[in-house]
Amino acid sequence: MREKCVQEDACLRIHFYLGIGLLVSSWVANRLLEGARTHYFFFFLWLGYILTIDGILVLKRGDSPLRRMGISYLFLFLLSIPFWWLFEGINLRMHNWEYVGSHQFGPISYFLFASLSFSTVIPAVLTTAEWVRHWQWVDRLKKAKALHISSKKGVFVLGLICLLLLLSFPTIFYPFCWIFLFLLTEPLNAVFKKRTFLFGDLKRGDWRAVISLWIGVLICGLCWELWNWQSDPRWVYNIPYLGFFPLFEMPIMGYLGYLPFALELFSLSNLFWKGKLPIDL
Repeated sequence: MREKCVQEDACLRIHFYLGIGLLVSSWVANRLLEGARTHYFFFFLWLGYILTIDGILVLKRGDSPLRRMGISYLFLFLLSIPFWWLFEGINLRMHNWEYVGSHQFGPISYFLFASLSFSTVIPAVLTTAEWVRHWQWVDRLKKAKALHISSKKGVFVLGLICLLLLLSFPTIFYPFCWIFLFLLTEPLNAVFKKRTFLFGDLKRGDWRAVISLWIGVLICGLCWELWNWQSDPRWVYNIPYLGFFPLFEMPIMGYLGYLPFALELFSLSNLFWKGKLPIDL
């Protein structure tokens, strides 16, 4: 029994240190090498980040999304690809961001490299949010102001209106890009008896999962913008009215968009997962 525990502990340490190694080596290579190189390292940089955060959870709690889900953890990577391509499609209307250096790729290589990078969005945010959820001060936030929203149809219609306004007047209503999907998926989750924030957690005054997602996505957002800064290729922003005081490439007000983005990310993942989404928030 003791030998088995030692072996399991060694596996956990490999899990953590493999992530650290990938993260550091990919980050250093992306900074030191010249020319187009980020498309080679971005996925491994984020894979290293995900394994590191997941490894911290295992070492601290003995449990984590990867350990809990096993091979099914890949579902989060696969779902993340069409999830972010949806926003790329909407951005064809908004033109809020563009990729400098994308001309270096043909359509097939661009799609493959972009999809590989997009695949890390959902697992990175959800794993980070679970880590935040078990910070002591977050865990103590068991009761706060309740938010009473009863009309599921009303929320769904509001989501459709936000999407319509976004597509019709993108220069004015572009912030709706980061909330409309949450308003559409929350009522569907309620109909299918799945966990919701608007009709469940917040109705009970439990904000712990929401706060964990907000902090988790801001941590990821800062890493996205830091690792994108001075990369090649990289993305840059063209945000109407609010494009001032950039922190890396992102204008400071743009970070607010990450907050509802995290909620729709969880809500969509919850909708497409069969049964209860195995993320401990």
